Formats: sequence, structure tokens, C-alpha cells
Amino acid sequence: MSNLGKILLYIAVAGAAADIYAAYASYQKFGNDKTAVAQAEQARDTAKADLVGAKKAEQDATQTAADATSKLTDAQSKVDDLNTKLAADEKTLADSNTALTAAQTAAKTANDQLQTLNTALNGQTPDDLKAAVKKAQDDLAANQSEVKIMQDQVQDMTAQIAQLKTDVNNVGPGKIPPGISGKVTFVNHAWNFVVLNVGLSNGVVPNGELIVYRGRDFLGKVKVTSAESNSCVADILPDAKADIQAGDDVLN
Repeated sequence: MSNLGKILLYIAVAGAAADIYAAYASYQKFGNDKTAVAQAEQARDTAKADLVGAKKAEQDATQTAADATSKLTDAQSKVDDLNTKLAADEKTLADSNTALTAAQTAAKTANDQLQTLNTALNGQTPDDLKAAVKKAQDDLAANQSEVKIMQDQVQDMTAQIAQLKTDVNNVGPGKIPPGISGKVTFVNHAWNFVVLNVGLSNGVVPNGELIVYRGRDFLGKVKVTSAESNSCVADILPDAKADIQAGDDVLN
């Protein structure tokens, strides 16, 4: 073979090798592209799964918030119920304190009466007691004639009290008509209240205020919290200038 023929043969062989390499490169690129597509599809599937998870988490969070709101509402309702019960218990305590004060006053009166009776009976003989019984029986017989008069007076007083209550209502809540005058009969400094010997029959009404004085000295003011026919309970107001004692005078 001539040199030219060899050269042409080499060129043909080189061209064939180049075609083979190009074909291999194209095949290699196709494989890489296919792998990239698979990876993209996998990433897409992963993103979809993440989106589903995020929506599920959002739904769970919404439900949790709703549950928390419901629990908060229930808790607030329980707090309101407890506040209502506390107010009722405080009122019961105040009523109990008022009843205790009245009971203490009645107990003191009964004790004083018992001491007076014991003093009166000290050293007396049975004959003295019999004479006292006879005199009491005579007094009872004499007083029986006055029962009817007293009953009539009670009826008149009942009518007067009813009229006074009507007048008090016309005056208005917490307003005491002028001219009230009475005495402090009991003082509780621990609870800061007093008992007075004036009440509804005198024109005293709850929330009304009275002045307390001793001689010419102004001691302070008291505010009526509850009133009976002939007595009332009142709180000592903070502007009191001195200790209020049993026996002090009150007026309006």
C-alpha cells in the first residue's frame, strides 16, 4: 500500500473513532438527563408530602387553638361562679356577725338582769319571798285591768310604726329625717361597729348616717347597716376622731 493509501486509511479510522466517541457521549448525556428527571420527580413528591404535612399541622394547630379557647371559656365561667359564691359567703358572714352582735347584746342584758336578781334576793327569807310573791300576784291582778289599755296602745303604736316606715320610704333610701337622738349601747372595736337604741320606729333607715358625740366633743360618724324596730347596727366611719364607747350620744 502506498503512503497515500495509508494516510487515507488512518483518516478513515480516526473518523470512525470520533463517531464512536460522539455516540458514546450522547448515550452518557441521555443517562445523566434521565437521572436528573428522576431526582426532580422525587423532589416534587417530597414537596407534595411536605405540603400535606404542613396542612395537617395547620389543621392540628387550629384545633388546638379552638380547644384552648374552649378551656379558657370554661375556666372563666368557673371563676365567675367562684366570685358569685364568694360574694354570697361574704354576705352570710356579715349577717352572721350582725346576729352575733345581737346575741352578745341579749346575753349581756340577760346576765345583767340575773346579777340584779341575785343581788335583790341576797339574804331574803322564805317569808320575804312569799310576801314578794303575794305582792307580785296583787300587782298582776291590778295590771290585768290595764292589759286592754296596753293592747290598744300597742295597736296604735303598730299603726304609727307602719306610718313611720311609709314616711321613711318617702324620705328615700339612706336618708334619715331630722330629730333622731339616741345612745350607743354596744361597741365592737374588732369589727368596727356599734349598736344603737334607735331604729325604724324612730325613723332610722339602712345607709343613713348619724353623728356620735360625748358631751360637747364630736367623736365621729356611723353608717347604719341594718335596723330593727327599736335598734340598729352601724359601721364606724373611718373619719372618727376618738374611740366611741357605750353610752355616747348619737343624733342626725
